[in-house]
Amino acid sequence: MPSSIAYIRAGKLRLLAVTTATRSELLPDFPTVGEFVPGYEASGWYGLGAPKVIPAAIVDKLNNEINAVLSDPTMKSRLFALGTEPMLMTPAAFGKFMSDETDKWGKVIKFAGIKPD
Repeated sequence: MPSSIAYIRAGKLRLLAVTTATRSELLPDFPTVGEFVPGYEASGWYGLGAPKVIPAAIVDKLNNEINAVLSDPTMKSRLFALGTEPMLMTPAAFGKFMSDETDKWGKVIKFAGIKPD
């Protein structure tokens, strides 16, 4: 959505649906593709990672501080203006999320017969 939100808001691009699993907080009046094609979900995301050798206390401290920044109303408003919605997670939840995404898209790649060049 970050690359298209300005065009949608300016009326230069007609949004039919969002591809996320749930309706977007940014554009709540628009349905998800999954409302028409059950099970459909595709979304882009960003995350922070660190080497496994980083002590858990430091990871937890970073996670708490990052989640606090992403929860700040000013920051959240700015991110929304850019067309992104923060997803606050614990390190364990983010690890599971990444694993689930890898499994999901791995199946798509295998089914489509996609091969690296």
